[in-house]
Amino acid sequence: MHTADLYHPPQDPDDHLDLATILSLPEYDLRGVVLDVTRKFLRNRPEGWDIPRDPGYVPVAQLGHLTGRAIPVAMGPMDPLAHPGDTAADRPVPEQAGIRLLLDILEQSTEPVTISVVGSARVLAAACNRAPDLVRAKTRAVLLNAGMTGGTKREWNVGLDVAAYVALWRSGVPIHWFPCGTEKSAFVPVHERGTYWKATHKELFRDSPEGLRSWFCYAFAGETRGDIIRALDETGRGAVWEHVLAGERNLWATASLVLGAGRVLARTPEGWRFVAPAAATGLETWPWRMDPIAATVDDAGNVTWAVTDRPTHHWLFGRKPDAYSGPMAEALNALLRGIPV
Repeated sequence: MHTADLYHPPQDPDDHLDLATILSLPEYDLRGVVLDVTRKFLRNRPEGWDIPRDPGYVPVAQLGHLTGRAIPVAMGPMDPLAHPGDTAADRPVPEQAGIRLLLDILEQSTEPVTISVVGSARVLAAACNRAPDLVRAKTRAVLLNAGMTGGTKREWNVGLDVAAYVALWRSGVPIHWFPCGTEKSAFVPVHERGTYWKATHKELFRDSPEGLRSWFCYAFAGETRGDIIRALDETGRGAVWEHVLAGERNLWATASLVLGAGRVLARTPEGWRFVAPAAATGLETWPWRMDPIAATVDDAGNVTWAVTDRPTHHWLFGRKPDAYSGPMAEALNALLRGIPV
């Protein structure tokens, strides 16, 4: 299950990279995508953020078509929770679908589900408030991409819905925490607990399948044509694609998705790759881990934590504290080149 602040045109196209990463990892059986949208990003200035956007139904439908997957998708509430106990039951009908989809998937699953959170925690927190026993019983792990390792600066995803972030930490569900920011900022490439890395589009999209290039091109160009499937046969090349390749991308969630799939980052004879641990025997691997922590969150969304050897519901990402953008870019490029489109 994937919850993401996915829009068209993108508010930040890292969400497209995250969705493509999930569909490139066969360990995941993607049961659904919940669009974690926020009202200000759907409207143009001066009322909204910059330009008008739609919730990201189109990119999910297009990538489902390309990969031959039926991917249920629904939208969650557009405004922050009123308080940490808010169930969002008073929101309009279209904003209820995402919460219902998440709860339905948990209820129907015969085994616990991994839930990736890339954006605010709004939908999952509201679901926890509605059916706490169900969510706790059926959640294997929440891959939480949000928050800072310390300091008082409010990280972007937390700021989207502080009450939801607080509610999730207090819910009792197992949280695998991948902080988007460190004590200094969200753009520190060298930090033991930081997830941030950066790459050029040329590195990320080199030799990508044509269908995937078209999908990225449609998104990055903010296409408005309505024939969204035919467009995938007619884009992904020429001047627009060259313009896409000239860009670069800040990324945070990749490590959470790879670790959640049980893979490691290893230097193979072909280069750095995300592989199963058994395939990494005898190879150099980039050290990363999940440390058990005792954690509390205050009402402002600040998490206080310490590594512990006691039973816990919370784990924190850790890695070799060197810049790993090069290995990550090489491995993600290889993963995307193998996406089944």
